[in-house]
Amino acid sequence: MDTVTNDTKSNRQHLEDAIKETVEADLNIRENVRRITLKALSDGKLDLDEITQVTSSVVKGAGLGASIHGREGQDKLANAVAGLDDALCSAAEASKLAVEEASSHVKKFSKQDLQHAINDLSELETMYLDTLKDVAKETSETVSETLNDLVRHGRLSGTAIGQKATETAKLLNYQLSERLSETVSAGVDSASKVTSNLAYAAAGFLDAIAQKLDEKLASKSSDNKHK
Repeated sequence: MDTVTNDTKSNRQHLEDAIKETVEADLNIRENVRRITLKALSDGKLDLDEITQVTSSVVKGAGLGASIHGREGQDKLANAVAGLDDALCSAAEASKLAVEEASSHVKKFSKQDLQHAINDLSELETMYLDTLKDVAKETSETVSETLNDLVRHGRLSGTAIGQKATETAKLLNYQLSERLSETVSAGVDSASKVTSNLAYAAAGFLDAIAQKLDEKLASKSSDNKHK
C-alpha cells in the first residue's frame, strides 16, 4: 500500500512539474496543458477522485509556472486553466462513451450500476471550480487573484466543462431510461466493481480521444509549415 501511495505522489509531482515547466516556457500553453492533462487522466482509471487529484496538480503547477512571470503571468495562468478545461471536456466525452458501451450490455448492467458514473459527470464543474478556489488559498497574491477571478466568472457565466457535463449527463439519463430496467444487475460481483470497470474503460476511451486530437494538431502544424 505504501508503494502505491508513493507512486501516486511521485506521479502527481511529475505532473505538477511538467505543467509548471510548460507555463514557464510560455509556448502553446493551452494546447500543451491540455495534452499533458489528458495523458495523466488516461493513465489508469477515470473516476471523480482521480480527476480531482489530477486537476489539483495541474492548477498548482500552472500557478507556480505563472508566478515567475509576475503580473504578465495572469494571462498565462488563464491559458493553462483553459487547457485544463479542454481536457476535462474530453474526459466527460470519454465517460459518456464508456457508459454508452456498458449500457448496451443489458444482461450485465442495470441503471443503478451506471448512475454513479453519470452522477460523477454532474459534479465535474463543482469539483473544477472548488479546486481552483482551494489552490488559490495556498499560492501567491497574483496567482490567487487570477484563480479567484476565474472562479467568479465560472460561477456567473458557466464553464465549458459545466456545459459539456450537463449536456452529457442529460443525454445519458435519457438513454438509460430507454434501454435499461431498474432491476438489480446480474453477472457482476458488486456495484463498486462495475464502477471501477467503467472508470478503466473511460480512461481507454480518453486515450483514444487524446491520440486523435494530437494527430489533428500534428496535421494542422504540418499544413501551416507548407503554406
